[in-house]
Amino acid sequence: MLSVGEGSRRTSPSRVSSRTGRSLALDLFVDTGSAVCGWAVALVLLRYLHDVWQPGWAAICGVLGGIVLRRAVRPTYGSFPIYLRRPLSAAVVLLGATVASWATLARQPSSYWLLRWREASMLALLAASIGLGLAAVIYSHARLRREIEAAREREAELREATLQAQLRALQAQINPHFLFNAFNALAELTHDDPVVAEQLVGDLAHLLRYSLRSSAAATVPLRQEVEAIERYLRIEQARLGERLRVSIDVDADVLDAPIPGLVLQPLVENAVQHAVATRRSGGLVRIRAERRNGALRLAVDDDGPGLPDSVRAQLAAHASSPAIDSVDLGSTPGTAGAGGGLLNVARRLDLAYRGRARLTTVATDHGTNIEVLIPA
Repeated sequence: MLSVGEGSRRTSPSRVSSRTGRSLALDLFVDTGSAVCGWAVALVLLRYLHDVWQPGWAAICGVLGGIVLRRAVRPTYGSFPIYLRRPLSAAVVLLGATVASWATLARQPSSYWLLRWREASMLALLAASIGLGLAAVIYSHARLRREIEAAREREAELREATLQAQLRALQAQINPHFLFNAFNALAELTHDDPVVAEQLVGDLAHLLRYSLRSSAAATVPLRQEVEAIERYLRIEQARLGERLRVSIDVDADVLDAPIPGLVLQPLVENAVQHAVATRRSGGLVRIRAERRNGALRLAVDDDGPGLPDSVRAQLAAHASSPAIDSVDLGSTPGTAGAGGGLLNVARRLDLAYRGRARLTTVATDHGTNIEVLIPA
């Protein structure tokens, strides 16, 4: 019996006959065209050599050059590119018709035949040399161009793979940062309020799963990032109590917008750690997301003392020379220090969007505003 797989691979006789018919028709058309071209060349050349019209012999010369010689020589350049095979086929047809026409000089008197044959031989050698030279130049140029294009493609693929590896490495650096702070918060709650601590363990487990998934994915919907931020803020709220005040204002039409995973959370964490946790009176963290001028705008505001001068200097230096094509991971600061997460996010945005996204920080009279603009 014939299995389904074998039947799907077997070509029907009608399809084979159709392909064979088209191939024969194409060969007949090419042979006819080559013979006609050879006939025209031989007719003109015989007129020049004998000063008479000889259409019958010219037709024989055309068949010899356009069909016989072309078919005999074609396998030698059959593997060449099509743009090179066509001029070579034309050259073979013309050369074959010319040689067949010159052979008729043998019917002339010996002295006349020898005189014109020398002239014809020189012309044939000159034409063959020029033709071979042009064919060699065309083939060499085409081959060099293909090699250059292949090298450029390999270089582009390697650069893209390197940038993606750097992007994943930078994103992975964020994960220990917020996990470390979350564990600290849970450690404090374990003895004071075990029930709340148990609930927050679920939030921490969600954060861990989200960090792993977002590190593997190129982008995530904004709603997933917002949910992770809300869980993170619940952990910090349990630790800081009323000192942490939060306002989240996210437009509904941007919740499905794709963003790099863990690009907004470090900004929120930076505000919590340096504008709220360090002050006895606490502070306000405001999170906003909206679409503005065709771009996605993410903003985190706080009413804290502002970013240290060293952090602002690092961000300003990165903004002036982002080095999109390469990132020195060895010089990238960790995320545990002040501003490390901000610089990390800025570099990830540069890698992911090739300079079309940007992170800006503005010191205001009431704190710090950090804004991320992502192209739609």
